[in-house]
Amino acid sequence: MRGRILLLCALICLFVILTEARQRKVNRSGSRSLAAKSGLRNQRSKASRGNRLSARTKNARKRRRNAAKSNRRRRNLAKRSSPKSKAKSNASSSRSSFVTIPLDFQKNFVRTTDNLRLEKSFLARRYGSSFAKTGTAILTNVANMEYTCKMSIGTPYQKFKVLPDTGSSDIWVPGPHCESKACRKHNDYRPGKSSTYVEDGTPFDIVYGSGSVAGEEAEDTVSVAGLAVTNQTFAITIEEPGSAFVTASFDGILGLGYQSLSVNHVKTLVQNMCTQKLITNCEFSICMKGGGSSSRGGALIFGSSNTTAYSGSNSYTYTPVTKEGYWQFNLEGIYAGSTKVVGSVPAMVDSGTSLLTAPPRIFEKIKKIIGCTETSSGACWMKCSKKIPDIIFVIAGVKFRISGEKTKRRVRTRKGKIICISAWTKENFELVILGDAFIMHFCTVFDLTNNRIGFAAST
Repeated sequence: MRGRILLLCALICLFVILTEARQRKVNRSGSRSLAAKSGLRNQRSKASRGNRLSARTKNARKRRRNAAKSNRRRRNLAKRSSPKSKAKSNASSSRSSFVTIPLDFQKNFVRTTDNLRLEKSFLARRYGSSFAKTGTAILTNVANMEYTCKMSIGTPYQKFKVLPDTGSSDIWVPGPHCESKACRKHNDYRPGKSSTYVEDGTPFDIVYGSGSVAGEEAEDTVSVAGLAVTNQTFAITIEEPGSAFVTASFDGILGLGYQSLSVNHVKTLVQNMCTQKLITNCEFSICMKGGGSSSRGGALIFGSSNTTAYSGSNSYTYTPVTKEGYWQFNLEGIYAGSTKVVGSVPAMVDSGTSLLTAPPRIFEKIKKIIGCTETSSGACWMKCSKKIPDIIFVIAGVKFRISGEKTKRRVRTRKGKIICISAWTKENFELVILGDAFIMHFCTVFDLTNNRIGFAAST
């Protein structure tokens, strides 16, 4: 019995030993598998790190190559910008990714004050603010008989020489279809050459004391004194009959009167300057110099009453406009020396008239006092040695005196003889007209805002 128990115990011990041995074998096999898997992961990790390092290396090389290309482009650009490589640049431009466009440059170009004024006017129209506050047109004196200035019409500019005329309110220049002799002798306006021309077609006909013109109206940009007025109505003449404008030194007329005097009641140039804010003050001034040469011409000033350069003063005597149309006012009296010629009489300032005109009743008194001989044309001649009394005009209580000697005009007859005529002439017109013979001694301000005229003595 005891033997059986011992045998059973021995079998149990053997079973336990065999079981433990088997378990140890399984454990060793699992460890090897884990080690193998761990090694595989480590290999994969090393391979991944290697790949990343390789990619970084490739990116670095790529960046270096791009940087080198950029450096080469900059060097090539620098070479192209130099005069030596200009031809090479033109040859390779078709292969480049950019285009170079040359800018025109005019050598030896000299900018004038007119260029600057026009540029300011252009900026004012583009940006809606007024850079140009005033404008001055130089007047050219033609033998003390005509004072002209430059004006242009259209885009690009077509240039004209015009007569500033406060006795009318319209602008006109010869047209391309005018066959009159006067048109053929002067510059004409070509609508087809202007990109800003606007057809109107309204008939235009005006009669002056010395002639007449006919045509039709149009719109375009009119520039004078560096001030460009857009959509300005003006007339293109088709006829300029007779000889009145044949020998004129000007191409056309620049009317500076009131709108009510305009043939078709169009807005005047000065009105549009004010509306388009090209000038600060709605006024203009005229100063003329005597002497009969262009160097003693004068100025037409828009937007200012500052005539110091010509009058020596900014002190003016103002008188109200009594009737809008002409620049009409009340002349309180005219004296020849100490002799009173006439008392209160309506008068006007007319820059388009060369002389001083008076109605017949007043002219007869003046002729008698100064002792001149009237001709069939209405002029009054005398010997140049004859003494003439001073002429005095009373305006707003102030006396404006013109030396008698300065009221003479030297002229040459057909026989070559030199005689003198008076600046006074007879005209069947109710107003006394103070033309250039007056303005050349007194700068005159035409104030549209306050409807008044101002006078200052010229130096």
